[in-house]
Amino acid sequence: MISMTGFGQGSASDQDGQLQVQLSAVNNRTWTLHLRSDLHDLALDESARQELRRELVRGSVTAHLIYVPARSLGLDLEQLEKAWRELAERARTLGAPPPTLEAVAHLLPSQRSQGANLASALLRPALGQAIAALQAMRAQEGAALRRDFLVHAATLRQLRQTCAEQAAARAALYRASLAERLRQVLDGQALVTPELLVRELALHAERIDVTEELVRLGAHLDALDALLSGTDEANGRKLEFLLQEIGREINTTAAKANDAALTGTTLQAKYVMEQMKEQAANIA
Repeated sequence: MISMTGFGQGSASDQDGQLQVQLSAVNNRTWTLHLRSDLHDLALDESARQELRRELVRGSVTAHLIYVPARSLGLDLEQLEKAWRELAERARTLGAPPPTLEAVAHLLPSQRSQGANLASALLRPALGQAIAALQAMRAQEGAALRRDFLVHAATLRQLRQTCAEQAAARAALYRASLAERLRQVLDGQALVTPELLVRELALHAERIDVTEELVRLGAHLDALDALLSGTDEANGRKLEFLLQEIGREINTTAAKANDAALTGTTLQAKYVMEQMKEQAANIA
């Protein structure tokens, strides 16, 4: 289990300069990437995108590529002067005004393109280092979330057992309550027979029966235990689906509770399940 949240950075350098890569990631239902690059090279940017997409399955990722040259990649003044003289001479021949230094400078090879060329060999090692650091942080947070999930799963299993016991105890309580109400309504005008009580209890028991819901809830909790103990790291979507099914059974049990104690237990289960759903939104 790994979290979608994390930070990682890496760098690689050679005699020409250093490339720094900074990655940050937060939870998101799909995979998105926000890339900021000082290289201004579409091929290198696309290579970084593909590598990040392959390694980081889910989440919203922000990546920043920073290239720091070992020496200034400023304008070559000799080249600038030579180019200006040639263009000025051509302008005089044509009877045109001489060009400005700024205009000539824009015609020379740019600092950005030189930086991209120098940094191309550094991209893969720097990016790999940053991804590894990000994944390590994600794994560490994912381990903490897994421990939290295990505690919540054990609590849900205890609450399910309590629900089963409270549901089974409702029949006797309802029988006594029903007999008393019938005696009050009939007021001695007719006999409250056992057959009448049995028939009414059977109808009531069918309406409030939660046996199937609790059986399915137990099966879902078994699946949850298997998922939490499994080796699949990218299980966020499976976890969200499973919690949705667990919530469905808890809600149905609550709707059919017809008992203060059972209703209270299902409310506790809902609270635990909602906590798990919030945490599941952070799992990749």
